[in-house]
Amino acid sequence: MARDNGEQQRNMPGPEADRPLRMVPDVGEHADAGGVLRKYVDPGATLARASTARKAIDSFMAARSGDLKTGSIDLREVESTEGAATLRVRFQQFHNDLPVVGATVQAVADVKQASVIQVDHTGEMDVADAPDPGDARTVADVLKVALAPFKKDFETADVIKDELVYVRDTDRPSLPEGDYPSASVALLKKGKKPDGALHLVHDLVVETTGPFEQFRVVVDAIAGTLLWVELVGKYVTATLKVFSPDPVTESNDSTLHAGSGAAKLNGFRHDVQAEVAPASGGKFRLDGEWFRCNDWDTPTFAQPAETSASFSYDTYPKNRAFLSANAYYWLDSTARYLRTLGNTTLNANMVKVDVDAQGANGADNSEWLGSTTPPRIRFGEGGAPDAADFGVIAHEYTHGVFDWLGANHGGSGSYEHSICDVLPAIYRDRFNPGQHRRTETFPFDNNVNDQWSTERTLDRSERFDDAGFNGYSSDLRNSMLGTALWRCYLGMGGDSTDPAVRIAAADEMIRTMLEMLLIVPDSSSTGLAHAVSMAQGCITADSALTGGLYSKVMDEAFVNQGLWARRPVDVYIADNPGDLGAQPSGPLHWTSPDIWVRNHHISTGDNPALGHEPPINGQPNFLYVRVHNRGIQTAASGGFQVEAFRCDPGTGMIWPTHFESLGTLVIDEPIPPGGSVRVGPFSWTPQIVEQEGLVAVVHGAADPAITATLNGPVPHDRVIRFDNNVGQRNVVPQMAAPGGKTSTTIALRGGLTSTSGSWHLDATALPDDTRISIRTLSRIVGSAELTNLKVTEKGSVRTTLEMKGGSTAVVDGFRLEADDRAAADITIDFSHHADHLRLYPFIATQYQDSLIAGRMTIQITAVKELEGFFFGNPRSGELHVSTCPYWSKLGAGSKVPFLRAEDAVARGYNGCAYCQPALNTG
Repeated sequence: MARDNGEQQRNMPGPEADRPLRMVPDVGEHADAGGVLRKYVDPGATLARASTARKAIDSFMAARSGDLKTGSIDLREVESTEGAATLRVRFQQFHNDLPVVGATVQAVADVKQASVIQVDHTGEMDVADAPDPGDARTVADVLKVALAPFKKDFETADVIKDELVYVRDTDRPSLPEGDYPSASVALLKKGKKPDGALHLVHDLVVETTGPFEQFRVVVDAIAGTLLWVELVGKYVTATLKVFSPDPVTESNDSTLHAGSGAAKLNGFRHDVQAEVAPASGGKFRLDGEWFRCNDWDTPTFAQPAETSASFSYDTYPKNRAFLSANAYYWLDSTARYLRTLGNTTLNANMVKVDVDAQGANGADNSEWLGSTTPPRIRFGEGGAPDAADFGVIAHEYTHGVFDWLGANHGGSGSYEHSICDVLPAIYRDRFNPGQHRRTETFPFDNNVNDQWSTERTLDRSERFDDAGFNGYSSDLRNSMLGTALWRCYLGMGGDSTDPAVRIAAADEMIRTMLEMLLIVPDSSSTGLAHAVSMAQGCITADSALTGGLYSKVMDEAFVNQGLWARRPVDVYIADNPGDLGAQPSGPLHWTSPDIWVRNHHISTGDNPALGHEPPINGQPNFLYVRVHNRGIQTAASGGFQVEAFRCDPGTGMIWPTHFESLGTLVIDEPIPPGGSVRVGPFSWTPQIVEQEGLVAVVHGAADPAITATLNGPVPHDRVIRFDNNVGQRNVVPQMAAPGGKTSTTIALRGGLTSTSGSWHLDATALPDDTRISIRTLSRIVGSAELTNLKVTEKGSVRTTLEMKGGSTAVVDGFRLEADDRAAADITIDFSHHADHLRLYPFIATQYQDSLIAGRMTIQITAVKELEGFFFGNPRSGELHVSTCPYWSKLGAGSKVPFLRAEDAVARGYNGCAYCQPALNTG
């Protein structure tokens, strides 16, 4: 039963409310030449809504039955499956009370939005050529034909399952490039070429011994002829090895291989802990909740049994028992990790698996067998033993994940291998502190001595739109899609130097791929359309999981791999002066040149093109936004809107909790490709002078902003970096005379839950005779560890710290409750040796639970030449110029510079009666 998530998020459709948001290229409805609605795509969940996800699907199927033409076919619900954020319902077509294989309608709804997000219809509308089941031969009549392919290469072969079904004979399973240990290419080629007819068939499972294997055998039930043979088990055609994660990755030495010897390889063993069952008969075995090491395939090798719960062995080849321990630990680690990601169906369907780490009779292959009870994995020992490589181990288990999610994407021959390669690589990345060979899917197995492939990597430059794509091997095509998925992970934070950020990104990307497998219809094709379907499914899955937080980052990765063209209209607001719209944007994402303030309205003759002015307190100021179009089509007039926001500056800001809207304006002029328009003004009266955090969002159906669909609050910097539709200006410029003081206040904010915090202060750009004073709450300082900070004043409520210019400092280990706020007053006693008008940044960065929560820059402009500047005396509140008769009596700390007198007046200064009488109010 689908969850009821209570209050629903209602996504913002944009100026054109009846259009689905273009989060993937294929949004909208797609009918065939006969007018049958074959595909419906709305990942933004903006159209087909109801009170629950189940009701949304039921309502859609009823309301659109005429378009689907489902009234003319026998369609029955056969499955209802729930992931972490989606509900999938599958309807199977029947004819003459028999299933028509491949003829389904699959509907997927976003659980939280209670809205249908995708429908795929592959039903057979014309079954006039269907044979009569009364004319079918019995399974006994076709047994000889079904078993004939196995007589030569197997000791025995028996039918263990039979189903009478209809099949439209249009394609064949993909063939491997070389023989598998238990299935030759010649065997898998047996049968007839597709003829496009609707056949009545016996869909059989044949189990063999000598060697053990299971095959799908399809025999025409009328003619009694063999149509095709398909391998049920799923292979990885390689030799793969792992330690922690593997010797080559850990050492960055590609010359290490299986023959390097235990004396060398033993150094890469690591002590770990795993759960096993209590001793039986006085012996502990590698037998736990999810896996059991069991010798079920040749060659015979007794599995480890120890009198104590310790499985410590020399590495292969000195002791083959090492392979059992290595496979058991990493399988158990992977399974337990996947269960933390909240996929309801996966967690419900996972079962215990038998593992033979010394299987496949020495062949250089491994295999997942999901058709047995229990499921089985066997690892080959040819070349580098597969059970020694994390990549192979997790790859085979990921095939099981497909089975448990009810997803079939071609097994070993199609894009299933993309996920089976990239999911382990992303998970492995957290065990690779040196960040060596990250894009090599099997670094130890595919070492320079035993290299078996140059294509199975995640850094492919080949694209899906290459002229030579049709000639690419299935391995290369898998690696191309795997590369695009890996780049999604990098864009989501996998490219960070911070391990905690990389781990968080890995969790999000793997969770997305699991959800995608519930959305995308099954296919065994290696064509472009199948790869596109899986890529679009990832964006749709992210839309359901997060409201599309990572959708733009993924879109960029898929565009860059040639899966589809960049959206025709691609609007953006630059995040920094060098930003041309890339997603995610680079560093300094809070310095947008496309957001600026003017003090006077354009109607007064003010020219917005003159650039940013410091806002003046207590009176209306005017915000402008520049919107660019990096697409190839003109953004239509009226198709986009811009909304501006303000926020008290600080770190740890949460979107949209801490932001206040300044209003929305529809862009009433077209934006040509490569062009831009100015939007504004937005009017507002600031209360915190020159400390406004300003954000602008451009949104429309053709290029929606992620803020329109987010299904909950998120750290605001992710919104800025992950969507080029959003820009931020959050720099706090200050001026300081030599030896003068600059003061500002920064807010440290709590996250969505209680967090452990760290505050990093970077004054390396300031001359070393600068002194920085930080006064903040004593509860922040009291329990924290201080680095390069001296306590100069300690009180029960507030404490003052001090650091020097040219250094960095850290306040580490303080606690902030959810949505907490702690102010920090910062005073900078500026250097006597600064260069005139040079910018000196002081940067404060906040971390929450080891993840960056925000960064503030106090940008100080040194003022040494006095002519043309005004100077405020904080002690007297008076404003002077350098020719004032009292100038010589002012100390260095009593000269706060301003470019304009009105800026100083707005900050509460009163003109000196002698040098600024016009500004003196008494």
